[in-house]
Amino acid sequence: MESKTSLRAAVRSESARRDARSLAEMSERIAAAVEGMDEFVRARDVALYWSLPDEVRTHALAERWYGRKRIWLPVMRGEELSLRRFTGRDGLREARFGILEPSSGEEIRIGAVDLIVVPGMGFDAQGNRLGRGKGFYDRLLASEGPLKVGVCFDFQFFERIPVEPHDRPVDRVVCSTADRAVVFGEGR
Repeated sequence: MESKTSLRAAVRSESARRDARSLAEMSERIAAAVEGMDEFVRARDVALYWSLPDEVRTHALAERWYGRKRIWLPVMRGEELSLRRFTGRDGLREARFGILEPSSGEEIRIGAVDLIVVPGMGFDAQGNRLGRGKGFYDRLLASEGPLKVGVCFDFQFFERIPVEPHDRPVDRVVCSTADRAVVFGEGR
């Protein structure tokens, strides 16, 4: 099994080769699959993330829904993530690692949201997640609560992700290829 470091390097290399248009199209297929989930349709409170250039794009998804659902984005507090309400692009500010996050507003605990969409450098069909190595999402996902949906491009989907005791899996993974999105773990 490949190491986490080598998997991250492979993802970065492949991401750099992909054109922005194809990644945007794959992101929209992923968003449509998430929006079609019964849990998303019924959800009142949805936690997303404001994507970095090498992640599944979520900007349009957040902006499409924040007037109809309560959308929450992560905010870094030391080594932890908290969730703050998204009120539009104008309410975001740049934080550590170049991540945009809400600058102020209402907060919610993870257990009170209905569904969380989780980024990752990679996923496998069992829901194991390869993060960036800082553990922010592992700590956030450690608590019980919402349906956890990982999202990734086809080059971020692996047969097996190495797992350590602190790693937290997601319940479902939505992966997009050049022509369709596939959902893994719908029975969970």
